[in-house]
Amino acid sequence: MKVRIFLIPLLGGILVLLNGCSQKVDAKSEAANLEKAFPGASSTAPISSEGSSVAERANVNNYVNLAASAIRTNDYASAVILLQDVQNKPGVTAQQLMTLAETVRKMTSELVERASKGDPKAKADLAAIERSLSQ
Repeated sequence: MKVRIFLIPLLGGILVLLNGCSQKVDAKSEAANLEKAFPGASSTAPISSEGSSVAERANVNNYVNLAASAIRTNDYASAVILLQDVQNKPGVTAQQLMTLAETVRKMTSELVERASKGDPKAKADLAAIERSLSQ
């Protein structure tokens, strides 16, 4: 709980910083980057790694697969929420965490840019992300 409370101001700070330096998100490349970092996400067979069970890896891979699908359909809010959940799962490597953080940053940046231009869906998506962090 304390960790999630800490994330709210952090996310707010990141959003402010990214507002001026955002770039257009290429959904196909972001989904491909996720699938490259999590090879089991694009297949049905989970990958086992040291210190985590097969079920945990399958769960992580399912989350990443769902997030990649959400990115491809421009549902950035769902993708961000799913990827933030993956960051807290056991067995995620440092490289995978960096990929997750970069993807979340790009998705959030795109939403902030669209919201600043008055897009009501982007504003609602940002509110949904913030609500997910406060739970």
